[in-house]
Amino acid sequence: MANAILNSNSSSALISSLDSVSSNKNPYIYSYAQKGTLGAAHVPAHSRTVVVSQPTGTPNFGTNIDFPVIKADMLSNAFIKLVLENNTGADAYANQGLLNMMVEEISLLTAGKVICSSRPFGRAALMSNKPYQVKKNLELMYNLTNGRQAIPHAAGTNFVTAYIPLGFSCFDAPELNYNTSFVEPLLVRVRLAAANAYLDDNAGNAVNAAQVGIRTVELIQVHRSLPADKLQKQISSNYSDTESLVRVQPYDLVEENSTKPLAAAADQVIEHTLTTNRVMTKLFIAVENTVSQVANSIASFGEGAYLPIKNIKISGNGQNIIDCDGDLVRYALNADSDSSNSAFAVGNNWDASFPHNSNIYCFDLGFNKDPSHMTNALSTREISDFKVTCTLTAASATLHRLRVCLCSPFLESINSASGKISTSLSS
Repeated sequence: MANAILNSNSSSALISSLDSVSSNKNPYIYSYAQKGTLGAAHVPAHSRTVVVSQPTGTPNFGTNIDFPVIKADMLSNAFIKLVLENNTGADAYANQGLLNMMVEEISLLTAGKVICSSRPFGRAALMSNKPYQVKKNLELMYNLTNGRQAIPHAAGTNFVTAYIPLGFSCFDAPELNYNTSFVEPLLVRVRLAAANAYLDDNAGNAVNAAQVGIRTVELIQVHRSLPADKLQKQISSNYSDTESLVRVQPYDLVEENSTKPLAAAADQVIEHTLTTNRVMTKLFIAVENTVSQVANSIASFGEGAYLPIKNIKISGNGQNIIDCDGDLVRYALNADSDSSNSAFAVGNNWDASFPHNSNIYCFDLGFNKDPSHMTNALSTREISDFKVTCTLTAASATLHRLRVCLCSPFLESINSASGKISTSLSS
């Protein structure tokens, strides 16, 4: 029988182009001579600065909030600092992933077009797939909670803070960073949910939206700057000829979902047929109950709290790509060739400290967990009826949602004359 994945990959424009793509010359390349020592090629001395940027207008819930990226050489990382305050006069009870859920979308734009974006499930999926120590730090950055936790109403304690990573691949390795001193101006756009979308009064009612405030929303930019002469050498080496710099950004986060009313029973089935034709390197899968079963909460308390999956089937072109126990996907199938003796069973999915980043199942096509380097890909372009089917361990008689998120690489070019960024092949 013909292999559905290989047949689809053979028609992928992106996959056929990868071998011929030129790569950015990384100014921070180093090599080792002896153990613990640097060889002749070393990281040049440079500055690392952190800049806090304010939005261009007055931030509001349910609207776009724009932050221009400053021109300060290599943009190596960025975070959204979000501080919400409770002015209701009573304790407000929050969704367990409140501050991530409130940031409905983060987009990176240039010249009015979106380069990449992230949403709450995609960011939670990336967090769930990180090494243990990184995951634990991220849980604190996102200010995740477990169970019914209240935001107090007393002055001085009536606020919550999170530092939300943008979820873009351009921050995963130095060679993927944007040189803001050369490329056309960049803009980070944030869209917040409704003020009371994930806050309740512990009596089954949403809090008064007018009494939830934005104390702070800021873009924290981390830049690395070379000395002027080395910066010019870097720009010259990358952009001095007439050809555009072409490279692959390892992922954009592409999300899809389907909903289905289920019965209060075991072995309930929910499925989603993918509509995208993008290439993917990882596929994250999770199921949530859109109607919370926790007493005194509002329905949305169930969103972002993912449920155990008994069986996962991925199929297409009449073939099963996988059809196996959820625990096998969760514990055994993750590989990381970068780690010693770790050909399988890599990960921290055993850690269920927080519902918001637990029970997110990853079907990883590559050899390692590092998302900044591609070691395999699957093109969905020629796979018909490409479907994810999940059988739940248990369910309620409510509407459930099956979420999928693809790590989808794309080809990117930067014009050597103008610094214009263009995205092209992704299928």
